[in-house]
Amino acid sequence: MHKVYLSGALTGISQPEKVKQFYEDIGSVCTNLNLIPYIPHTVSDPILNHDLHPTKVFELDKNRVIQSDLVIAYLGLPSLGVGMELAYAESYSIPIILLYENGKPISRFARGIPTVIAEICFKEKKDAFDKLEIALRDFLRSRY
Repeated sequence: MHKVYLSGALTGISQPEKVKQFYEDIGSVCTNLNLIPYIPHTVSDPILNHDLHPTKVFELDKNRVIQSDLVIAYLGLPSLGVGMELAYAESYSIPIILLYENGKPISRFARGIPTVIAEICFKEKKDAFDKLEIALRDFLRSRY
């Protein structure tokens, strides 16, 4: 079973419950394809788990990234943490799938990472999930 790290902004976001639900829905797409998603806020939510020391969060998330077979990163909200997770994924040659809404200004630096295997630009969440499922199936086919 392949491990998937789900990367997305958690700090300083508006509508955090809606954003977290989006991440969990991405996790469900993974689970439906027998992938094992790691969704950081279920372990180290900045509000619910505010007592976790920053060093612990860094080590936990860094280790989960580098132990993953794939990283899915939502880029629709700016985040220093997401940028760092992408850099770790690239440095360990871990494939990356990028997700973001049509019309969002997305860093060309992030989009240019050599290990990006799919870039999903979407209008609605259902569109994102449909395209993600296709990209995940392609990823799985490439592994066998």
